[in-house]
Amino acid sequence: MMTNITKQNKHEIYMRAYFKSLLAVLEEENKVSEHIKKTIFYGVKAIITRPRLEYITREEVTHRFQTINIIQDCIGLLTPKEFMNIFPIAKEYDGYKWEMKDYFYTINYINTLDSNVPIGTGDKILDFLWKYYNRDILMFCVESMICASDLRKLEGYSSLLEEWATENGIKTYVMHTDSKGNQFLLDKETGTTTKVSKPRPKHLKIVK
Repeated sequence: MMTNITKQNKHEIYMRAYFKSLLAVLEEENKVSEHIKKTIFYGVKAIITRPRLEYITREEVTHRFQTINIIQDCIGLLTPKEFMNIFPIAKEYDGYKWEMKDYFYTINYINTLDSNVPIGTGDKILDFLWKYYNRDILMFCVESMICASDLRKLEGYSSLLEEWATENGIKTYVMHTDSKGNQFLLDKETGTTTKVSKPRPKHLKIVK
């Protein structure tokens, strides 16, 4: 419980700082300023500290989607060099071993760009963020995908993960919880449900 409260507090603090910085940006004539850098930093932190909600609403998801888009637009105004000063590349060097992004992968990618030219708009921003290796940015990209998936579900479509699973012939289930806290898995193809049995903690023993 304390962990959730702490995360909620962090999220609210970052959101207030984000709105304050964004307001300063909107009031300035020079749009590329320290306030934009603060807007990006606090905005990313606000998104990745977002507490998980049991239920999603159109209002909350729409607001989250708009916030993410504003942050991405602000990122596009920066040069790669300016962005690296806000979110330094993670100093992890064994990506080749696990076939993952690491410091060298990101540096090689950055070297293909003009470090003094703004990142750009649209797909250029998304491409940059997905190829950039920093833990906060990685989580921001994941949250962006979750938001897009939530929007799809609100429109009556399958989530991005469900769509991918269907295309690859993988069966998916939906988890439901009744008023007593019992959990069930719903097979959407057959309509059948299966009760979820929770394992008993190892330190507990049955007394006969």
